[in-house]
Amino acid sequence: MESHKGCRDLVELDDAIHNVKTSNAMCEIEETLVEVAENLQKVRQLQQENLTTFKESRQEIEKEIKKTRIKIDNHLDKLQEDLMKQLYAIDEKENSKMFQLLSSLEKKEKEIAECQRNIMDIKQHATNLQVFLSMKKIEEDVYTKNKFLQSLEEGKNFKQTSLSIKINTSIQNIMSDIISFGEVQIEAKSCDIVLIRKKAKQAQMLVPTIQSRSIENIKITTQKTINTQEMSTYGCCMMSNGRLAFTSYFKVIIFDMNGLKQFEVRMPCVAYDIVYISEDNALAVTSGASAKTCINIIDLERKQIKKTIPLDSENYGITLKDNRLVYSTYDKGIRMINLHDDSISDIVRDATPSDCYTATFRDKIHHTNREISTVTCYNLQGEIQWTFLNESVLKNPRGIDVDSDGNVYVVGFSSNNLVIMSSDGQRHREELTRDDGLNYPVSLHYSGPKNQLLIANFNNKAHLFNVI
Repeated sequence: MESHKGCRDLVELDDAIHNVKTSNAMCEIEETLVEVAENLQKVRQLQQENLTTFKESRQEIEKEIKKTRIKIDNHLDKLQEDLMKQLYAIDEKENSKMFQLLSSLEKKEKEIAECQRNIMDIKQHATNLQVFLSMKKIEEDVYTKNKFLQSLEEGKNFKQTSLSIKINTSIQNIMSDIISFGEVQIEAKSCDIVLIRKKAKQAQMLVPTIQSRSIENIKITTQKTINTQEMSTYGCCMMSNGRLAFTSYFKVIIFDMNGLKQFEVRMPCVAYDIVYISEDNALAVTSGASAKTCINIIDLERKQIKKTIPLDSENYGITLKDNRLVYSTYDKGIRMINLHDDSISDIVRDATPSDCYTATFRDKIHHTNREISTVTCYNLQGEIQWTFLNESVLKNPRGIDVDSDGNVYVVGFSSNNLVIMSSDGQRHREELTRDDGLNYPVSLHYSGPKNQLLIANFNNKAHLFNVI
């Protein structure tokens, strides 16, 4: 200790702990705790109110569903009643005709029987002269009876009638054409709560920081080229076991880690973009501009479609976030599907063109727009964080993904290149070009665990790169 007597600016321990219980530092810590408690109380109260309003909105929706069902039932009951009235009216009219005809036939049969008896009597009791004189009258009676029969034939009364029905095709197709009663959606709105912030830096924690990889330090090298031998590839993805999946027209093709084709799954509609669901070992496939708008889920173990989620809009680029599918639509923005209950919620409601792709990173959603050559970053409330536009570098952007540092990778379909952007969209650089095999690149997928980047060209080939 004697050797340290020369050290200056040191405070004696007794002096440092003197009055520490009433020190400003302790007071600031206590104030911070009070502030946090008040803020938690505010948030809890807000959530309790939200729970109440959520229940009320559910009850209102239940009423609306039942009200709509009653209207439909009443309308169908009215249509049924009108049809039954028509049935009974036609039945009564046709029965009346048939009874009248039967009555006329019975009357004529009696008259003929009477005429036959008269002839028998004449033949037995009358002289030849009397028979001769009576024949004229008999011939007239027979002619009248025969004429009645001819009139029945000419009036088509010999045809048998029967009842039949032709159900309206709209009624017949109601079960096949109407596949859902409606769609329940979750709407997220910003709350008006204001949290207390007395001091911005009352209690600081020392947190070790990890240096993020900047776009200037990223190096990409080619690992292999996969000859897909397919036309019109719009989507690709890598799976945890190293296998690769590509879409092409009406099928999804699976390759092993060496780039050799394993099998394919035929689709009932166009296969557009694709994403791997590791939790279920499945693939989710969008349907693009198909007449049947849906997302198909493929079971990779059984090599077949196990589920189809019907949608009300064309759907293109797709990605996965926390067991929720985020996809880009045509004209209806960006939407999210909860895979547990298939409920759909809107994230971005701005009109979007076709052939747009999307990717997520933490609380951000990145989206390409091929029509105006932009890349836009949104938060989960659908608010724009930044937009990148530079057609001299990136033209007709399509596939997009994000690495573990938030750097954004985008392929340009018309510029035949890969552009990497910083997480804030302020910096960018072109990393791959046509010389690296990018010929109308349309889709890409970044694998964080493997540090690999898969890029699929529109026709024939895909390239797997190492990201260093």
